[in-house]
Amino acid sequence: MNGSRIYQFGQSRLTLQFGDITKSASQVIVSSDDHYLTMGGGVSAAILKAGGNAIALDASKKVPAALGDVVVTTAGTLSAQYIFHAVTIGPDNSNHDQEAVVRRTTERCMQLLDTLNLQSIAFPAIGSGAAGFPYELVAVHMAGVISEDLVKRKRPVEVTLFLFDRFRRMQPIDFLRFFEEFASQARLSGHEVQRSGVPQEPPNAPSTAPVSADEIRSKRLQNLRQLLSALEGQRSKLEERLIEILGESLSGPEIIEVRERLRQNEELRFGYLTELKNLSGQIEAGGPIEDKAARMRTVFVSSTFKDLEEYRAAIKDQIARRDLLFRGMEHFGADPDNRAPAKRIVEEVRSASMYLGVFGVRYGSSDAATGVSMTELEFNEAEASGKPMLLYVIRDTAAVRVGDIEASPEGRAKLNVLRARILGGYTPYLFSSVEDLARQVYEDLGKPIPTSSKARTVSSSA
Repeated sequence: MNGSRIYQFGQSRLTLQFGDITKSASQVIVSSDDHYLTMGGGVSAAILKAGGNAIALDASKKVPAALGDVVVTTAGTLSAQYIFHAVTIGPDNSNHDQEAVVRRTTERCMQLLDTLNLQSIAFPAIGSGAAGFPYELVAVHMAGVISEDLVKRKRPVEVTLFLFDRFRRMQPIDFLRFFEEFASQARLSGHEVQRSGVPQEPPNAPSTAPVSADEIRSKRLQNLRQLLSALEGQRSKLEERLIEILGESLSGPEIIEVRERLRQNEELRFGYLTELKNLSGQIEAGGPIEDKAARMRTVFVSSTFKDLEEYRAAIKDQIARRDLLFRGMEHFGADPDNRAPAKRIVEEVRSASMYLGVFGVRYGSSDAATGVSMTELEFNEAEASGKPMLLYVIRDTAAVRVGDIEASPEGRAKLNVLRARILGGYTPYLFSSVEDLARQVYEDLGKPIPTSSKARTVSSSA
């Protein structure tokens, strides 16, 4: 799992990092454990395994501890100087006031930095492992405590929050709430200074720095649509997995886990949709910022995947930056209605506000019934229904990987016919790189788009 985000609070810095906390170079590593510091599961077990029994021996001298306490021990063979053991499970597995436990342990850890004259600390998501605290609750209260502490500090510190999937079943999107909560706090008292694993803005793109209340709301709208798009993609994957395991068994721990993640996904989506609706109403009442009629438009992105994966990621980012909703193959997942792929494609394209087609060096997988590729089926439906279209074709001189080129002679012939049809009947933009395509897509999405079902907009030729 890759990626990180860095937030600046005054002279202090907070990093959200996917990875193994035991690899941290911080002076302090925080563990989450029960009141006897048994270090028997989750993050605490990983720390014990990496740091050795010296940690457990030191901890055994300082138990039992109270729920919400933080116990300081040696770090054993780890590079850190100390382990701060946050007690998140009390007697009889009690952790009834989860909010108070998260806030109290986080506050105490930050206070101990000053007591021990330390400058860096690495946190896990406190209580989200064996204690079973919901990620949403942990994110909200850790974000509140850490941001409040950092913005008031006179002496700078480095804080890292490690988000780690001990079951290796999660994706960065599953930790979405952490990014959202810390980003929200940063907007109030600091600022986000860097993110990795996220497409960067193309050169010369308009500045998105907030300068007015309307623009701040507009930026939040953009972010909400991006989050909803990501949650929709996650939901499709979870539903697909649920269908797979239901075929194997009607019960079991993985089924319970997937159902719970679907429930959490739905709660997040409902919350974001509610905020989106309310915020959209605020912008309507406050006057125009940009093309209001386009705010809720859905852009169906059509392309082959293997040769254009990076291009699709860049396009998705530009769609979000224009306050539009992305729709594409990533959201299909398993179909509970068991529709044929061709039928589902037709319905997806029809339901979108506009069609964005990107044509590379592969023809793509074909529909068994028609022998036509899914990409061509999508284009055919957009054309037949008079859908507003933006079309992009890769230049013959563009650098491509040899392994991405269509290998089948039949597929190459069909691709050549499709390209000739597009170049002969429309005015597509000819792109040569990911950056080139991203810039043009951003520009094109900012132009007025006809709302008539019979109207059609295409890119300018290069």
